[in-house]
Amino acid sequence: MLDTGPRLLAPEVAGTIGLVLCAAGFVLMGAAFAAIRGVIQIAPEPRAGGHLVTGGIYSRLRHPIYTAILMLAIGLFLRKPTAAVAIGAFVVTGFLILKARFEETLLLIHYPEYAEYKTRTWGVVPFIG
Repeated sequence: MLDTGPRLLAPEVAGTIGLVLCAAGFVLMGAAFAAIRGVIQIAPEPRAGGHLVTGGIYSRLRHPIYTAILMLAIGLFLRKPTAAVAIGAFVVTGFLILKARFEETLLLIHYPEYAEYKTRTWGVVPFIG
């Protein structure tokens, strides 16, 4: 077996950070569900008769549910750093980034005010547009 060198974090520290990330992800998801209420749907197309949600956590993040899922994926990897969990987290991350881009294209078409909203909020990852 190849020596991978020294660990960056002790397993206990990584596990604790992972647990905190998972807990924060669940809290963020709850805040997102509370803000989006009746217009939530899995499909990226805007709901007929819906409206653009810009309040609550959506005043800072355009995709807080995706952010929460990424926090959970990273947290799970830190708790259980296996190849299977890493691959799963990588696949989920890629899927959510692609879905967010596609969804934003649809939102720009459906809600003209989305362009301005996009300039004052973060995307999936805070501090990154």
